[in-house]
Amino acid sequence: MTEKFLAWLAVHGRHTTIHVAVVALLGTAAFIILTASDLGPMGPLVIALAFYMVVAAVTAEVALGITVVGRSLARRALRRAK
Repeated sequence: MTEKFLAWLAVHGRHTTIHVAVVALLGTAAFIILTASDLGPMGPLVIALAFYMVVAAVTAEVALGITVVGRSLARRALRRAK
């Protein structure tokens, strides 16, 4: 049972779509931050929304990083089990 779970966890994942979405979020947030001064009194609100976009992008990348570390540890455990 444990080896089955580790084998499932060790499978190489593909997260290209999530990386593309993260890059798009960061690019959009940077554009919003750079152009928010033209919005007058609404600028700070828009900048706050851009910071939330950055937090969402960083959270997604951290989650992917945790997945990669878990996969690496599972592969290492499978190698030691054999």
